[in-house]
Amino acid sequence: MSSYESQFYEWLPWVGRYEVPLPEGQEARKKWLKDWILDHPRWTPAVTPEIRLSLEKWYGQSKANEIKYAEAFEICEFGRQPSEEEIRQLFPMLGD
Repeated sequence: MSSYESQFYEWLPWVGRYEVPLPEGQEARKKWLKDWILDHPRWTPAVTPEIRLSLEKWYGQSKANEIKYAEAFEICEFGRQPSEEEIRQLFPMLGD
């Protein structure tokens, strides 16, 4: 999340009208972001049963059980439907 500097350090506090002082330095900002996200459950991506099934499909049950937070994406029903092979090409971190 810290890689998306403008979204998490600028836009979210601005749009939510949070008056929060941002620390200086990358490590201090990462700690601040982690603490801030955990204090605001609506920003914490919960692993629902549906997401858990998807994680197990793509990562295997053992690895999926270690995942605490996940952001899920849904393939639009109105667009082209990629095959599993195409999904693996688009998201190489999913592995085999």
